[in-house]
Amino acid sequence: MKKSWLILTAVLSLSTLLLIACGGLSTPSTSLFDEAEFVRPDPPGEYSDAVNPYEGDPDAIAEGQELYQQNCVSCHGPTGQGDGPAASALEPEPTVLGLDQSIQSDGYLAWRITEGGLMEPFRSVMPAWKGILNEDKVWKIIAYIRTFGG
Repeated sequence: MKKSWLILTAVLSLSTLLLIACGGLSTPSTSLFDEAEFVRPDPPGEYSDAVNPYEGDPDAIAEGQELYQQNCVSCHGPTGQGDGPAASALEPEPTVLGLDQSIQSDGYLAWRITEGGLMEPFRSVMPAWKGILNEDKVWKIIAYIRTFGG
């Protein structure tokens, strides 16, 4: 009985940590996937012309996959489908990363990962990863995300 209680406590603690890692809960009314209502803004100055130095680099992609598993999978899911274990508790739902990779600039992705989603027009609970992931790690995650297709 004591062992079952410890396992239950560990599972609940892990679930709470996953929600915290994804930024908690919010209550915006518009889904990011209603393309008719959502326009992606251009990234601001420092991100606008950014280019991923690791694009297509197999070692960086492998490292990016590890970083993605550690930091992103709880919300975005193992293959970027927005179906991670914490996703169902989030509003709006996490972005499906492979949905439109062909129209996402490197700068846009770096901006969104680095600065998060608490800003307008996103209103999501995507945490700002700056201060947690350095620029090198962000680029490696982007290199891995690019393998999702779309």
